[in-house]
Amino acid sequence: MEYTFDQMPNILKRIEERLDSIENILLDRIQKESNDIEFIGAKEACKILKLSLPTLYSKVCLREIPFYKKGNRLHFSKVELLEWIQEGKEKSLNELHENGKDFLKKMEKKRW
Repeated sequence: MEYTFDQMPNILKRIEERLDSIENILLDRIQKESNDIEFIGAKEACKILKLSLPTLYSKVCLREIPFYKKGNRLHFSKVELLEWIQEGKEKSLNELHENGKDFLKKMEKKRW
């Protein structure tokens, strides 16, 4: 689409308004995400992880789970704990089979 010189101020104004709108949307999202970080205590972490309190403390001591420490208090991010659980997912036989097929294809391509 072609514009005349006389139309440029109006077009620039519309562009600026749309950019302001996009900026406001992004700022709102950033604020909501930062508010979504929910910290919980050890007892709540035990409920989520289905662990006893001594087991939780030993995993903290061994640095096996994500945690925060401020003074003598332990804090856990609910989101990070759920992500930590998901990282331990074991692959199904189908996933392993597909990974094996992909690996063999890559190896065949590398051969002369």
